[in-house]
Amino acid sequence: MLVILLIAVGLFLWLRLPEKAEPANKPSQTLRIGLNPWIGNGIYYVAKEKGLFDAEKINVELEKFDDSAIGRQLLNTDKIDVLPLTPETAVILANAGIKTKIIGISDSSQGADGIIASKDIQDISDLKGKNVAFEIGSPSHFFISYLLNQKGLTTNDLSVINETAPDAGATFVAGKVDAAVTWEPWLSKASERQGGHLLVSSKAMSVFPDYLIFREEFVKNHPQDIRGLLRAFFAARTYILDNQDEAVKIIAKNFNITEQEVKDQLPTFKWLSYEDNLSLLASEQGDARTLIQTASDLWFKLGLIKTQPKANDLIDTSFLKNLYR
Repeated sequence: MLVILLIAVGLFLWLRLPEKAEPANKPSQTLRIGLNPWIGNGIYYVAKEKGLFDAEKINVELEKFDDSAIGRQLLNTDKIDVLPLTPETAVILANAGIKTKIIGISDSSQGADGIIASKDIQDISDLKGKNVAFEIGSPSHFFISYLLNQKGLTTNDLSVINETAPDAGATFVAGKVDAAVTWEPWLSKASERQGGHLLVSSKAMSVFPDYLIFREEFVKNHPQDIRGLLRAFFAARTYILDNQDEAVKIIAKNFNITEQEVKDQLPTFKWLSYEDNLSLLASEQGDARTLIQTASDLWFKLGLIKTQPKANDLIDTSFLKNLYR
């Protein structure tokens, strides 16, 4: 009888034990998102204006910057908490000893980025020895490095002019360089220069994504805010698909461009869904996961980093995998 009583008491106590929980969210603070002037970042302005962050009870501020180096500095100096940028960014930060985690991917360029060139340049290999404008250490730098590597070349084989993507496009149209790595509207404006043309676009890559790169400290201390951001992002994607005209107005206003310019650019990139995130990043063989290691390998090969970070050390997909539980 005593044995039965002890078993019953033990079972009662076991049933009352709380489930193992993730670390508690520290007191809510402002979640600061750093945004460069890339059209794919328009989704954050939509989420902000339509109250989708508020619905998740997170206070979000959108901090604008012009070039990648400034974005990395803002993250390093705790001026922002998350930086949506391409894979080389995470690699450069890791090499500098800045602890970050990639927790998701927001969008993928599908023709929005490209290389514009003079009429005598008809192949990537023709860029060898030419004056090419792009921003060193930026998504443009990674894009051209990726393509050159397939031809057995590197950016060391070029005469590099260090300029941001918009400035690079303007410099090319003015006839001051042989080629430029840039984005719209400069891809369309290439023909304003006699013989100017689009040499190749990001359609040449299976995926060219922006990753949500968080400061590791924020990831540890504010897990609920990260879940809220992801849910708000996917809700904003659904809103844009269902209310494109309203979304276009919001994006045009915040980027100071016309609504038609926004509509023209929408087919050149894709906002990634929850399912895209699971297949491209959460999967061990996902293309977005593989691309991070490619960036690490390329940057090390170019001598731009001294250490070679491993992709798996930079990624935390636990938030994605448990997002809707």
